Parts: sequence; C-alpha cells; structure tokens
Amino acid sequence: MKIKYILIRDFFNICLGTWLSLVLLEIFNPGMVQRHINLEYWFYFLIITFIFYRLVRKY
Repeated sequence: MKIKYILIRDFFNICLGTWLSLVLLEIFNPGMVQRHINLEYWFYFLIITFIFYRLVRKY
C-alpha cells in the first residue's frame, strides 16, 4: 500500500506542477494554452487525483 501511496503522491505533484505552469502560461499569453488544452478538464482530473491521494493515504 505504501508503494501506491508514493506513486499517487508523486503523480499528483506532477499534475499540480503542470497545471500551475499551464495556468501561468495562459495568464501571460492569453489563448496560447487554451487552444490546445482545456484547463478546466485538467483541473477536474487534478481534483480526482487528489481524492484518490487522500483515500490511499487514509488506509
């Protein structure tokens, strides 16, 4: 179970860092990221990953 926790934690951290980078790019260059990637869907995926992270950490 500890391996699952570590994998999900690392995956969540990578997703969070990527999402923050994309949001910063979108703030500085409006329309640059939104043309290729829908940031809303990325954020929903990030929330689901965080829920899995909390569930695995709990057990």
